Amino acid sequence: MNIMIPIFGFGKAGGYKVLTKLANYWKSQNHKVVFVVTTDNQKPYYNVDCEIVFLYKNKEEIPKSKYFLFIKNIIILTKYIKKHFKEYDVIMANWCFTAYPVWFASKTLNLYYIQAYEPEFFNETRNLLKKYIYKLLSWLTYYLPLIRVVNSDYYTKYKNITAKYVVYPGIDLNVFYPKKTMIKANNDIFKIGCIGRLEQWKGSQDVADAIGYLYNKGIKNIKFLVAFNRVNCSNYEVVYPDNDESLANFYRNLDILVAPGHIQLNAIHYPVIEAMAVKTPVITTGYYPANTSNAFIVPIKSPKNIAEKIEYLMQYYSDAVEKADKAYNEIQKFSWNVVGDNFLKIILQEKGRKQKTVKS
Repeated sequence: MNIMIPIFGFGKAGGYKVLTKLANYWKSQNHKVVFVVTTDNQKPYYNVDCEIVFLYKNKEEIPKSKYFLFIKNIIILTKYIKKHFKEYDVIMANWCFTAYPVWFASKTLNLYYIQAYEPEFFNETRNLLKKYIYKLLSWLTYYLPLIRVVNSDYYTKYKNITAKYVVYPGIDLNVFYPKKTMIKANNDIFKIGCIGRLEQWKGSQDVADAIGYLYNKGIKNIKFLVAFNRVNCSNYEVVYPDNDESLANFYRNLDILVAPGHIQLNAIHYPVIEAMAVKTPVITTGYYPANTSNAFIVPIKSPKNIAEKIEYLMQYYSDAVEKADKAYNEIQKFSWNVVGDNFLKIILQEKGRKQKTVKS
């Protein structure tokens, strides 16, 4: 099969990892996969083994205004899809603003891989007009006549999303493998970590505030590690993983990973499954597959509860080890082989159904 994945640019977020890993796996199964990219002419953060078509040939073609860039991206992507869709068996939208060009310009098998409920992502947009326009446009995409595939059972009937198919994101279990030892004594230095994100709803600052609470309480045997972005805290270390191997090492180096997002709980959150894969105990607000038997669940926006849970685990780390072992048993279903094959089965099923419809 020939598969097109249109995007506005490559990034470091987990959603881009999913797309590149799926594409690489499908290529390994002898399918042709092409990324069609508008804005970003730079090398992808995650390794891409597939063909990449950049629609801007040089930087001079890229509008400097973000508003005009957004409009032009949609226009040139729509034109490209309209011209080339016959060359592909499948075109997969994967973001709300790529869903419109796919719907409008393509008459092949059109999928919409939904990795999150995107209208809520614009809540922190300061410009009110822009905020509500973006929220409306993203909300409307869930009514477009595209075959919707969501990345967790949570989204099959979530607000105005209805979806028939579920395909989890995956992880490379050869990279995210378990740490060798988890033995800790109460007086050891405990390494507490989180993924630093700028969006408030990601909860990174909640972890920083929890650490500050522990410092103020006089607890000194803590080392706070934050990956990617800075937070507001008096004493911590920022690390910058530049690939999956270094990110996995970051998780393995931790004694506790805290993932306290505020929204869309019970969906899948990469830090949770990646930490579980390396057997690092997880404190979270409830992202799948975390539950009370394999992780430590805290309320949203509650640094004090996070601090109390960390303090408890520093005294009773054997409880953390027990839950981390149970969490690890949940991880095998996130193998890329399993995930990639499941997605291919959906594509082939829908392709067969479309062919029957055309013949009839």
